[in-house]
Amino acid sequence: MSSIGREGAVACMKDTSGANVALVIETLYQIAADPEGWEQLIEVLALSSGEEAPAGVAPDLERMADIARLVSRGASSTPRSDVAWAVLSAAGRVLGCNPSAQVVMASGLGRLQVGAELAFDDPANGEVLARALDQAAQKGGGQTILKFERDGEEEGPCFAYLVPALALPTTVGRSFPAPEGGAFALVFPAAEATNRLWSTLRESFGLTAAEARLARKLRDGRSLQEAAEEMKVSVNTLRNQLRAIFEKMGLKRQSDLVRALTELSSVAGAIEAEAMRPPAALSGKAPPVAHVRLPDGRRLAYRDYGDPAGRVVLAFHEGMGSSLLPPGTDDLAARLGLRIVCADRPGFGLSDPHPDYSFDAVADDMVELCDQLALKEVGLAAILSATPSAVQTAIRLGPRARRLLICSGRPPRPLESNGQARGPLMLFREQIQKSPWVVDTFYAIIRLQLSVSLVERVVRRTAMFSAGDKAYFEDHPEVAEFIAAYVGECLAHSTKGPADELRAFRRAQNLTAAELTTPLTIWHGEEDKLAPLQDLLDYLGDKAEEVWLAPGVGHFLALKHWDALLRRMAAN
Repeated sequence: MSSIGREGAVACMKDTSGANVALVIETLYQIAADPEGWEQLIEVLALSSGEEAPAGVAPDLERMADIARLVSRGASSTPRSDVAWAVLSAAGRVLGCNPSAQVVMASGLGRLQVGAELAFDDPANGEVLARALDQAAQKGGGQTILKFERDGEEEGPCFAYLVPALALPTTVGRSFPAPEGGAFALVFPAAEATNRLWSTLRESFGLTAAEARLARKLRDGRSLQEAAEEMKVSVNTLRNQLRAIFEKMGLKRQSDLVRALTELSSVAGAIEAEAMRPPAALSGKAPPVAHVRLPDGRRLAYRDYGDPAGRVVLAFHEGMGSSLLPPGTDDLAARLGLRIVCADRPGFGLSDPHPDYSFDAVADDMVELCDQLALKEVGLAAILSATPSAVQTAIRLGPRARRLLICSGRPPRPLESNGQARGPLMLFREQIQKSPWVVDTFYAIIRLQLSVSLVERVVRRTAMFSAGDKAYFEDHPEVAEFIAAYVGECLAHSTKGPADELRAFRRAQNLTAAELTTPLTIWHGEEDKLAPLQDLLDYLGDKAEEVWLAPGVGHFLALKHWDALLRRMAAN
């Protein structure tokens, strides 16, 4: 598989759904290598929307997160021992390599010799590399994912990426003379790691959903008896599923079982990575994360800010957020006499996912949290996509909810542009809602590639329709660090929560606020084009008691006026 740019993607679009799906897959591969290319998906998804993942794409979707993991490089100045690299001229001549690269090429790809052209056993692989080198020479930078086929089905393909040689650590990238047309590095994992990755994925493709769920339980250290209790099935049922896993994977001995479960855990968590932590300056000042155990055994995580004896506010984080609230919240809440409880919604942060995510299901969890913390009366504050969850929670709490404040709220409706001029972020959300099968993979890629610099670029795109937002971000660049911190917490253990919530927005088109009796306040940015106020008012009907249209601000209302929001919640 070779790379395509945005123009190439549009030019290659076909009328058949199969070709469109293939284009989505290839575009996702490119985003796995370079998340800054996420806007490519807007036009590609417009041609291939659908609720379910098309048949046969599961292996590609699983591998993309591993590709993102491969190409996300740390700050180390020396090459990792499990990474193979070869520096090439634009014509494909080998300028230098490490021993691991020679091993990789010998594992069914071809031959690598310094001073000679890279030689593949399969001519198609040579064509893939030649096209990628030509594109790289024209672009003068960037990185491109490549897929090379190897001899024999047992070996599976080999993934690599192509970058300018200077992208390698200084001791490597600058040690070769730059030929005409530039020098480029072909980088892939060492042969042993590549074979292990492909073997694990390939062996797991035949598993049923129930078998994969069992694997996840076993990976987490549960015994069969514990897994049976949590999954509400008999131990005999799980023994049969385990037997089926053995048959599909060709296992016979106890030692094979241990090895298989280790490999299987890697597959069941293919889009899970090491937990991402917010910057120490932010996490160190935030209250510690606590949790309650829900009636079905799931864990619901939360943070408790401010005065333990103060008036309670149940805060609902935004759609890619967590219980990490803006810096200074703990001290300000204490001064205002507030106790702010903010929970990670199911599947977000440290909260376990819900098997059947919906806004009603979230509300049930939040009411249970209030019950376990003995919160008799609460105010509710919701930001952005948390709106429908907060509304359903207020309905269930009834007279226990003293006020609901919605800030920059999004109603439970799929976004529709309706001919209005909307920015790339809104168009992207609109298109990805129409193709929910892409959501998990896209979020997994973002999770692995998340950085403050990436957030800075996305925030600037968000502010493009609001002069107030643009000015606020220029004056407060530290906002990007805070956003990166809470997004990192949001995706720390899985992408399931935000992916499930995006699907819930698509399913909840008929949800209304008709049963809401809680006094309702709406705060909305006058310049907010990402969450139009009229859409929110249409959903809420005549429930709003007061509406404040904040001048000189768009989608960043909660960030800009966070202190004022807390003071409003302290007022009544």
